[in-house]
Amino acid sequence: MLLRTMFAVLLRNPFIAGGRRSPGTFLRLLHHELFSKPFTTRPSSPNSDLAASFFKTSCGLSPPAALAAASRINMKTASNAESVLRILQSYGFAKSNIALIAAKLPRIFNYRAEKYIKPKLDLFVAAGFTGNFITNIFSKDPSLFTHSLERKLSPNLLLLMTTLGGDRKAAAASIEGSTWILSLDLKNRMLPNIETLRHHGVAGASIPKLVKWCPRALTQQPDRFRKSVTFMKDMGFDPSKTVFLNGLKVLVGLAPPSWERKLQLYRSLGWSQEETMSAFKKNPWCMINSEEKIRKTMAFFGENLKWEPSRLALQPILFSFSLEKRIVPMYAVFNILSKRGLLGRKISFSTLLRMSESNFSKKYVCKYSDTVPELLDAYKVKLDMAVAVPSNYVL
Repeated sequence: MLLRTMFAVLLRNPFIAGGRRSPGTFLRLLHHELFSKPFTTRPSSPNSDLAASFFKTSCGLSPPAALAAASRINMKTASNAESVLRILQSYGFAKSNIALIAAKLPRIFNYRAEKYIKPKLDLFVAAGFTGNFITNIFSKDPSLFTHSLERKLSPNLLLLMTTLGGDRKAAAASIEGSTWILSLDLKNRMLPNIETLRHHGVAGASIPKLVKWCPRALTQQPDRFRKSVTFMKDMGFDPSKTVFLNGLKVLVGLAPPSWERKLQLYRSLGWSQEETMSAFKKNPWCMINSEEKIRKTMAFFGENLKWEPSRLALQPILFSFSLEKRIVPMYAVFNILSKRGLLGRKISFSTLLRMSESNFSKKYVCKYSDTVPELLDAYKVKLDMAVAVPSNYVL
């Protein structure tokens, strides 16, 4: 509406377009045009009324959602929409699935069902996928209906299944977590990256794991992927180890500016470049923690255990633990037992953190709860912490 009004002002005042009046003159005329006349609401068309009624009655959308969906489709007749609806229902789509599809991508109800909807569902049925999987991925991402069966969906599904050794469950896990993978040109994205990994000595059995759990890493632009793999090897990562793949997931998932910001953050907190790289090699996930998490963890260990930053650099796994749910309550117990001399032998707090919660509770909380009644209350602190621990939190 604003653009139409602007053009109307220009047409009625051609001298403005010719440059003989100032921009201020144009703005005053535009203001007059917009605010001196009453607004009128365009009446709904029969087509939009038809679509809104269909989405509300047949697809289960609420009246506002049905109107919103109707505004995004030119439904001249309900015959196509009803055909699409029948096809979806015949493949097991529940009304909740259909409502999601209608709200996300209403235009597919204008598609010819037998030509553009059914063959894509048949592809997954023929490949042996369950009805629940099929309804889940298409209702989660109905844009799958818009991709070419011959150029995208079929070849990409075949490539995925081949790469995963025919493991249908692994393929389902990969697709459910990343439906967008079926819309890419996997032949020119994933295959070159797989060859790069093989060339650098990554075990063949490790590649399907990367496809299953982190397809985004394997679908990077091949040039960037090659540079990331070379960087990892130059740092001393062993491609035959699992930590190599973990590091690769982190590295390709961080844009270069984000990587640099994280390096600067650790440097500002007292780590040298060598310590940061060493920590990354030991536990790559330390580079994807939030700045707040990193600062609070550094502060907690520095203030409560008097650790120097370099000591944390030797144990970067500690950044993976929740401060509120694990570190603070475990330290509360550790602190009480240490002061009472009940730990028996000298044991480091970092060793306790590596224990499972059940083992820690059994060995250090339940065992001494009669002797030290306040122990249970101290450990329970994690249940009561509704807000984040401040960076200067000291027990």
